[in-house]
Amino acid sequence: MKVLAAIIGSWLIVPLAAAPLPRPYRVEHYDVRVAPDLPAKELNGEVTLRIASRIERLNAVELDAGDLEITRVMEGQAAAYFEHKGKLLIVVLGNPARNEEHRSLTIRYKAKPAKGLVFFPDQVYTSFFTSDWMPCDDRPDDPATLRLAIEPPVNTKTAGSGHFDGTAWVLETPTPTFLFAFAVGNFAESTAEANGVKLRVLGRADVFEATGAAMRFLAGRSGKPYPVDTYTQVFAHGQVEQEAVGLTLLPDSYAEKLAKQPDDLWLLAHELAHQWYGIGIPAKDWSDFWLSEGMATFLADAFLEQRYGKARYDREIEQARATYESLRNQGKDRPLYYTDWQTPQQAGGRIPYDKGAWVLAELRRQLNDQVFWKGLRVYTSEHWATAVTSSDFQQSMQAAAGKDLTKFFERWVY
Repeated sequence: MKVLAAIIGSWLIVPLAAAPLPRPYRVEHYDVRVAPDLPAKELNGEVTLRIASRIERLNAVELDAGDLEITRVMEGQAAAYFEHKGKLLIVVLGNPARNEEHRSLTIRYKAKPAKGLVFFPDQVYTSFFTSDWMPCDDRPDDPATLRLAIEPPVNTKTAGSGHFDGTAWVLETPTPTFLFAFAVGNFAESTAEANGVKLRVLGRADVFEATGAAMRFLAGRSGKPYPVDTYTQVFAHGQVEQEAVGLTLLPDSYAEKLAKQPDDLWLLAHELAHQWYGIGIPAKDWSDFWLSEGMATFLADAFLEQRYGKARYDREIEQARATYESLRNQGKDRPLYYTDWQTPQQAGGRIPYDKGAWVLAELRRQLNDQVFWKGLRVYTSEHWATAVTSSDFQQSMQAAAGKDLTKFFERWVY
């Protein structure tokens, strides 16, 4: 134990008032096979990770592994020594890896119901905390490609991140692991087409027209067409709300609500907006979470404005402002660009959503519509498929406005 602590101790030390330092390796690819057992509420899995060292002597690899039961770890063809300590899996390499040297780790494991893996008698789906269903580097600054093969129970439908190549769900663009997702269940399935995109719905929901309208709105405002050839919306049991590449998981209770209140499209538009902001343009790390959640919240409000009028937009923005003011009065205000976190949960909460949306609405008001939407298109075009910071967004808005916005960003973002 002392030897293991000595091996990894030097790179576990991080400042208390700053985001964690990057890990001394990067994952380039995950090859995953999962076999869900719905009656047993259990998932058997195997993942092979292709990693590259970022340092000259990488002795051990620290992975996030939740409460998984790790049954075997291999480095190449040889068994590897490992320890599962808390939520971390530490694998000791057979010999140190040199800088940029590649290694392959294969891990067999079992997963039970957890925060990131939800079972029902007829369904199983994921929910953001990817390390609850596969060992991985859960940090957003370590994106990787993915091949996810699912062995589904009989008479079930599946959906996963990316596109289906006939045998597995594939992500060819490096993506943060919190955007890896899947759903398996006895779902009804329906399909349609909008704007050249195949729309797929698992579950009982009549959302094709609204989804197509929101897709056209977001493409127009961002200047970027919807980036994948298929968009799947899964309406599942429970309270799931997750976005992934080409995939959104929503509660089936929301589908029931839409049947009674067809204008309640905020959640549908918010989750779809993440295909642009949060997935197409991810934040560099959790410090700029507002660039995903505040942007998606604001754009959902703006879609409702286009569809139902300015009074609806004003009501949504006022609700965001009131939530933010309440948090501020409770002493819970903080910068949108927030580095004082050690876990994703500490970077979350309502501030990135509601303060983020309200600040974007205020920026729109100060710049005027023409300049603001031009700035969003500049930002989207310049930073598509790259990890961004608040500074990147500021620079794009300044370019569109033709003036310095430092005072605004210092006050409301930093």
